[in-house]
Amino acid sequence: MPLPKEQPMTAIDSDHALLATIRATTKTLQQILSSYKPLVKALERLDKASALSRQDYLAEAYAALQSADLGLLGCGEQKNAIAGALDHKLRALRLTAHHALLSGIEACLENPAHMRIISDNPLVLFIHPLTLEVQFEQSRAQWMYAHEPLQTTSLDPEEIMGTYEQILDAIRAMRIDSGQFFSCCRKAYDMALIKDGLAMGSRVDLIELMAPLAWLWPLDKRAKKSFAALPRHILAYQLQKLRADKMLQHQGWRMDLGSATGGTTRNKANVLYIPQGPSEGQYYLSICFRQV
Repeated sequence: MPLPKEQPMTAIDSDHALLATIRATTKTLQQILSSYKPLVKALERLDKASALSRQDYLAEAYAALQSADLGLLGCGEQKNAIAGALDHKLRALRLTAHHALLSGIEACLENPAHMRIISDNPLVLFIHPLTLEVQFEQSRAQWMYAHEPLQTTSLDPEEIMGTYEQILDAIRAMRIDSGQFFSCCRKAYDMALIKDGLAMGSRVDLIELMAPLAWLWPLDKRAKKSFAALPRHILAYQLQKLRADKMLQHQGWRMDLGSATGGTTRNKANVLYIPQGPSEGQYYLSICFRQV
């Protein structure tokens, strides 16, 4: 926190005023000292040569330095010098880690062309059908589908790709064909209409189908553990597959998905993202079925 500007003081003319001033000054000093604790802790972590190769330690210290006002403590030049050196080391470490990770993942792939870089800073990769978000400073990576976090791994390429295969195996074990899925969705939609007392053709929130879908999902395709609602990433996966299979219309019914607009996307728990490519997709809020 920035040091408070010194305020002009009048003479203290009573014990009451003296005690009030002492208490206010003590509180201010405690706040100032407390604000420096994260910085002191971060710098103490770096007090070993081996720590200077830890991106998480360096990033923590750099961020703490950036937010600290050390000028009035007579440490302004030291702050700038240390921050500059840490920034330089962080850039070098990120570059090295970036190249090592990409090379390692490419070596694990039968066809390296299957990996696509969506974003460079932060590093986001697409390996069909999943997205990998890399956090170098935290030394971890997270697999996602349809913006839904699935599993976190270290930055070891073999662990990353091993986790990728595990996630795909789990999706394959649980997915159903688009015809089955369409029928399950229509039944779940009917159940939601009855629950809410709505007429056929009315829109219901897409996430309202997740609980009934858990009951309607074919027994041989359910997860080993029972679930109260169909996992969000599985619903998104099946809807994307339904669209890819051109089966939004089936057996005399048409599924109509309602796009989420600005305000409704703020709470991601109420909407579902359906990918349409490596970096494209749309948030959806509602669903209805109509006879055709």
